[in-house]
Amino acid sequence: MNTTRIIMALFVVLCLNINVHAQFDDEYDVEEWTLDLEDEEAPKPQHKEYKNAVFLQYSPSRYKVSDDSRIRFNEFLLGYNRLIQVVEDVPYFVEAGASIKFSWTKSDMDARLITFRIPVNVLYKIYLSKEKDYAIAPFAGASCRTIAMAREYSGPKSVNLFNDDSGWDRFQVAWQAGVRFYMNRYFFGISYSRDFRDSSKYPGVRECGVHFGCCF
Repeated sequence: MNTTRIIMALFVVLCLNINVHAQFDDEYDVEEWTLDLEDEEAPKPQHKEYKNAVFLQYSPSRYKVSDDSRIRFNEFLLGYNRLIQVVEDVPYFVEAGASIKFSWTKSDMDARLITFRIPVNVLYKIYLSKEKDYAIAPFAGASCRTIAMAREYSGPKSVNLFNDDSGWDRFQVAWQAGVRFYMNRYFFGISYSRDFRDSSKYPGVRECGVHFGCCF
């Protein structure tokens, strides 16, 4: 009789013990976690690439108007450029645009010109800061231009420089190269342009330029 009571008591204690362990496991579940010893890669800075730009350029230039005659001009140019990014996440661009140039001289002759030009350049930005949009951008390319108006003034009269005697040609093709410095949406730069050599066409233009502009 005593043996039966002892067995029953042990059975009850065992059941209570199993129930207590089950409740403890339910109430104190611990989520699994691991310690990642490798630091997460810091996100790369994203520079803002503007697609459009307007600029103003001053260009002291020299025009070869015959085999032995050259004229120096002062010129202001107003232009627009469109930047097309060639490779994603790489600051390599094709730049195309249009400009209008006003030229005048009062050396041996009083002449005034209006020129339209379409340039196409390749441009690469070298960023100087990871946090700010500061960059140096060399560029080079070619341009087509047409001289819409060229007149020489002598007193109240003016002469069209595209007459048969002058030998001037309205259309020329040139190459250009330069470098810019970008500061966020603003930039300034220097450039040099020269007509492709063609002794049958005048004027032949050599142009040095200083420009500044704004991106948007």
